[in-house]
Amino acid sequence: MNDQKGTLLINKNILVFGLGRSGLSVLKKLTGKCKNIAALDNNPDFVLADDDIKLSENTKIKFFIGSSENTVNQLLEKTDLMIISPGVSMNLPIVKNAIRKKIKIWSELELAWYFMDDLQRKNTIAITGTNGKTTVTTLIGKILNDFGLETLTCGNIGNPLIDTLKIKEFSQDIETDEKGCSDNIIRAIEVSSFQLENIQTFSPHIAIILNITNDHIDRHDSMAKYSQIKFKISKNQGADDFLIVNADDLNTAKFLKSIDLDKDLKSNLLRLSLDAKKSAEIFYQNEEVHYIFKEFNGRVDIKARNLIGTHNILNIMSAVGAAKLFHVDDLSISETVKNFTALPHRLEYIGMVNGIKCFNDSKATNPDAVIKALSHFPKEVTLILGGLDKGMDFKSLIPIVNKKVLNLILIGSSKELLYKIFSKTPHKYLIYKAVTLMEAVSVGMEVTKINGTFLLSPACASMDMFKDYKDRGNQFKSFVLSHKK
Repeated sequence: MNDQKGTLLINKNILVFGLGRSGLSVLKKLTGKCKNIAALDNNPDFVLADDDIKLSENTKIKFFIGSSENTVNQLLEKTDLMIISPGVSMNLPIVKNAIRKKIKIWSELELAWYFMDDLQRKNTIAITGTNGKTTVTTLIGKILNDFGLETLTCGNIGNPLIDTLKIKEFSQDIETDEKGCSDNIIRAIEVSSFQLENIQTFSPHIAIILNITNDHIDRHDSMAKYSQIKFKISKNQGADDFLIVNADDLNTAKFLKSIDLDKDLKSNLLRLSLDAKKSAEIFYQNEEVHYIFKEFNGRVDIKARNLIGTHNILNIMSAVGAAKLFHVDDLSISETVKNFTALPHRLEYIGMVNGIKCFNDSKATNPDAVIKALSHFPKEVTLILGGLDKGMDFKSLIPIVNKKVLNLILIGSSKELLYKIFSKTPHKYLIYKAVTLMEAVSVGMEVTKINGTFLLSPACASMDMFKDYKDRGNQFKSFVLSHKK
């Protein structure tokens, strides 16, 4: 820490807005360490778990669940710092009011960074992008751990960064007593655009931007703003830090050209490309990932990989770049890549069911992810599409659907919108509408040809019909397997 420990917190009134996992983690870490802590969730149906009720009973934290606007505004009058959860939109009246009152607004990510010492900050790799974040974060963690470097995967992957820190009591009179866990652990941090909105000093040693495609426009208003937020991951980086970007991704490459990187960081820019002729620092050729930057010059054999699709080659390339910066040898990287399999709900192969190849790609919550999934297959696909629309451009799917799909099954609240788009487009595939996922699976198993592919890749969020994308994917797998003869 550069400033005296506790000066921003010890005598401050803290408001934690949003009581999802990260919000509750913040409460538990700050308990007893600030002047006053209030916890707010504007969902009137929110129910505290048993452990959180105990937290409420055993501390001076005041909980406000589904409170009136008047109550919240009174609460803001006494707030010095607001820490908001990723799911809390900056467009909410409460947040806009806090901005007008010039109240500091941090994300959990920024709070965790505040508690980290110089060594911990040096041992960070942060990964963002529209698609592939969890796969790359997990793969980097596996590569480094297999090589013997103790590594934690955290962040948006489901384990808040602040949960990886040991925060002791701190006082205004002690400058360095409370630094968290000063160790050599490397942290691979998955970072979403929602988390990046409210960073102030967060500055990972290695930042990775995988891609920027149409998603979350309902939250960020435009692709330009969405791209700007993604690039905030590199905002505070300096001469000793590295930025890895996908030079093949059109939006990423375009935005990179439009900004002025710190001149020192520019010399530490590592570009990924599938095209060896692009003069990228990390490129793909003959089933090998080649790298040439700084003192690093070599290649990693990835022909035995289990991850399918060209998008996963780029994911592997980004992991190679990060691993080399931690001096992992090529053979060790190659061995880990060979043994690494697709994560659940990400083009996950369920198996051959009644002669049909079945894949669960429930995590494909935007059109670009569906395009990448379909590009792997010949024209043999029965595709389940639909769910909760996030204000995305589904028309971008038309060329790939025409090229790869034989049967299109539509579900969810976007079903009628999707039907209008695809039914009015010249096509040779059949279109079905299903009320439930169970019905969609029954139709799919009936109309898909032997040796054909049955794919759930919805291009939409899941919350109109399911708890989350995992619930959707698990139900799909269960329904598919129930048809097995």
